[in-house]
Amino acid sequence: MHRLIISTMKTEEKLKAVRNRDAKYRGKFFVAVRTTKIVCTPDCPAKPWEKNIVFYDTLEEALQNGYRPCKICMKEFHNNKRNNMETIKIKRYQSPVGEMLVGSYGDKLCICDWAVEKRRDTIDRRIQRHLNAKYEEGTSDIIERTIVELEEYFAGHRKVFDIPVVFTGSEFQCTVWEELMKIPYGTTISYGELARRIHNPKAVRAVASANATNPISIFVPCHRVIGSNHKLTGYGGGLDAKKGLLELECSKTKVTVLTVD
Repeated sequence: MHRLIISTMKTEEKLKAVRNRDAKYRGKFFVAVRTTKIVCTPDCPAKPWEKNIVFYDTLEEALQNGYRPCKICMKEFHNNKRNNMETIKIKRYQSPVGEMLVGSYGDKLCICDWAVEKRRDTIDRRIQRHLNAKYEEGTSDIIERTIVELEEYFAGHRKVFDIPVVFTGSEFQCTVWEELMKIPYGTTISYGELARRIHNPKAVRAVASANATNPISIFVPCHRVIGSNHKLTGYGGGLDAKKGLLELECSKTKVTVLTVD
């Protein structure tokens, strides 16, 4: 849970500065976005949803709470860091329904995706750019814990995961991915229902696109979203993998898979 920092400046004054992108407040406080895990200055051109922001008095405090500096309003920070890129550990894992790439950044899972994925290069570039880090083959405690939980999942012994994740996408994408994590094991919903759940019922296509670019498969269960006609639709790991995951979950539940449209 993120702690709201109380200062002499009232919240409404800070919100007004953010709304007006007031440069006079630059350095006086920082604006962190819960969904993207990005921290910005009050005058940043990006405009996050106010319900998703939390304020910090210092940049250091935001960084300590897991936020990353915005690449738009904090170019100087990234210019200084460019020559000292961090590392994303990557290991291959052979699941019963296809080979996967499992990767960790610090103490969080940042990728659990299909090795054979038509968007593989695009997704990999986005993750590395977003985290200012490069892939390096190897392992970590998070990767090994992830593989253990995957093994338990495929054996039918695990329905809920407890691996911490870090999202690497836009605010909208992160909102969709967070909602995906609320879909229970053994149930499915349609893209339309997913759009309604994030209070944006007209954004069905955008929701489908965000679903398709989810880099943390299974843990962020995009396979539980199907077409409104109850048919399986495109999936990064292929329709056979999606069918296999849903059949696994159906076989381990006492109720029939519910499709909400």
